[in-house]
Amino acid sequence: MDARKFVVASVAKVGCIPFEIDTHICAKDCVDSLNNFAKLLNSKLKSLVEDLTNSLTGSLFVYVDSYAIIEDIISNSRLYGFENIDSACCEVIGRHGGLIPCVAVSRVCPDRRKYVFWDPFHPTESVFLIAAKHQMDGGLEYVSPINIRQLVNS
Repeated sequence: MDARKFVVASVAKVGCIPFEIDTHICAKDCVDSLNNFAKLLNSKLKSLVEDLTNSLTGSLFVYVDSYAIIEDIISNSRLYGFENIDSACCEVIGRHGGLIPCVAVSRVCPDRRKYVFWDPFHPTESVFLIAAKHQMDGGLEYVSPINIRQLVNS
């Protein structure tokens, strides 16, 4: 179909979502084994994206490191204005509100802008806005070989 510019996103830090923390009883902050699997997959994915750019002449692939972006947001949560990094804003049951998805009878936090996670699986809009900024204008720690704004303008 003649597409030449692509953005490929890695797997995020899945071991830190409320669902995984609640379903893995021994987990305190994150499920390290799941994060290690994500890192392994991401290393292979990044290599594949680089290979595709080299082998498909005229095409450009940008790798977005979603894992690094979420890791930055969680590690620097206070700087971004978050007060809760491991519980769902919209919760039903579980230590972190991660056992049942958000439904009509769920309790919703008073200010979702202070939560990293909206429900057991998904980040809040605030996290997506930060991630979008990193993807559009971020440096090599988040996007490579160029950011999305540079891709659009290339």
